Amino acid sequence: MKFTIHHYSELESTQTTAKYFLHEEKAEEGTVIIADQQTFGYGRQGKKWESLLGNLCFSVILTPEDKPLSDYGQLGFVVAVAVQKALHSLFPLLLINLKWPNDIIIDHKKIGGIIIEAEQNGVVIGIGMNVNSAPTGAICLKDCVSSALDLEEILKAILKSLWDVYSGWLTDNFDSVKETWTKHAYQLDEMIEREDTKGQFIGISDEGAMLLRDELGIIQKVTTVQ
Repeated sequence: MKFTIHHYSELESTQTTAKYFLHEEKAEEGTVIIADQQTFGYGRQGKKWESLLGNLCFSVILTPEDKPLSDYGQLGFVVAVAVQKALHSLFPLLLINLKWPNDIIIDHKKIGGIIIEAEQNGVVIGIGMNVNSAPTGAICLKDCVSSALDLEEILKAILKSLWDVYSGWLTDNFDSVKETWTKHAYQLDEMIEREDTKGQFIGISDEGAMLLRDELGIIQKVTTVQ
């Protein structure tokens, strides 16, 4: 895949701009929208995503035409695995975990997030990464590493990794992605509570649902986030 990067100093939202490119400009797969700063960035369920200068916020257009719509729920895990692999390649000493369904975690704190929005002509993937600063309760890469941080280098590493993992998902099934995601899953094997379900977190289903084993040994699927 060839990535075509459109770089802006400021946007309301890279997701909104990417969707415009997809629908109005008929943008091809691999179109990337990146902004130094967002004024109305958002994450899952419309939650505000603080987009501060010095951090990484971008959106990528993908068109997995050969995959059924029922598999699109796997894309969030495809992207999470790609981000984990990219960060590990740059900062091999960092312990990077993946929190269901869409967060990147270091030291029990959020360092990045992913949003997946399926559109009529494709899928728009948003990735936000705290590189040089973080909102209260979160963490940034600058807090974790002593080496100099280069936003362009981090972006290139994530895009390269995204292509590798995404192309593998297109040609194979979900098993490899699911195995890798589970290996790095945050709170795996711990007792957690989601919605009205409490149990041991044992992994994810092929649809991307969280699997919890309750005290009776029954496995429950959780598909939404509180």
